[in-house]
Amino acid sequence: MRTRDLAALVALAAIWGSSYLFIRVAVDSLGPVVLSFVRVALGALGLLAFAWYRGRLGEIRPLDRVFLILGVLNTAVPYGLIAFSEIHLTASMAAILNATVPLFTALAFAGWERQRIPRTVVIGLLLGLAGVTVLVGWNPAPFDAWLAVSVVAMLAASASYGLANNYAKRSLRGVSTLGAATGQQFGGGFWLLPASLVSIGAGASDTSPTLRIVLAMLALGFVCTSLAYLLYFHLITSAGAVTTSTVGFLIPIFGILWSALFLDEAVRPSMIIGLGLILASVGLVTGLRVRQLLPAIRPKAA
Repeated sequence: MRTRDLAALVALAAIWGSSYLFIRVAVDSLGPVVLSFVRVALGALGLLAFAWYRGRLGEIRPLDRVFLILGVLNTAVPYGLIAFSEIHLTASMAAILNATVPLFTALAFAGWERQRIPRTVVIGLLLGLAGVTVLVGWNPAPFDAWLAVSVVAMLAASASYGLANNYAKRSLRGVSTLGAATGQQFGGGFWLLPASLVSIGAGASDTSPTLRIVLAMLALGFVCTSLAYLLYFHLITSAGAVTTSTVGFLIPIFGILWSALFLDEAVRPSMIIGLGLILASVGLVTGLRVRQLLPAIRPKAA
């Protein structure tokens, strides 16, 4: 894995880690469906503005079958499920459960390609899963039906992301990063618009949000969606689906950090142990070795 790709992976994890904070702030007021649609709409607007500014509007493709499928797998379904789960889960817990994405990606890859996953990748995935188990196992919240449903919803969102990672790798050949990121938002908006209208009509959403919620949604749309998906599709092309999916191992680190700083969620010793296991798993799954970084950080001769 190249150093530049590693930097992009960490940046993407920091951005997506903050998305759980912004969702937690806004979901009680907007509801999961309307929140997801607003996020997609703002994300698409930000990408279109970027394309116009850079003179790259020609890269934006019309909505087609590929983007409709990606809009379901990588946007509408996971956005809605994650937002729903955060009605009952803390932002840090939702971020932690997102670490299962690489496991689902690897399983989807093995089934799709009918290939055997390398042993080091299997060990890395299991190690990451063990880290998540440590984090979830010591969760102090009482276990009830809503918590169970929310955990299942988060796992289903991770599975959807895993399928999307593999589908994107196979279906977006020849499509630019900007075109892929924008087309996916159009696809997600296609599915979420009618659902959000139904949600508003049913009175499940507050149509007069506070300034705090508006700011959270602007950050969620423009930073956590527009900017993040430019990084995401770059990594899919450059590093591959399984490696890109390891961002799910790093997201909990930032999810816990942002939630502790801005939502006063507790950081427990079990989190530190779990995060250590997760970081070790990233090295195994991505194939990253310390000696690979040395040439990049060693001073060059004058």
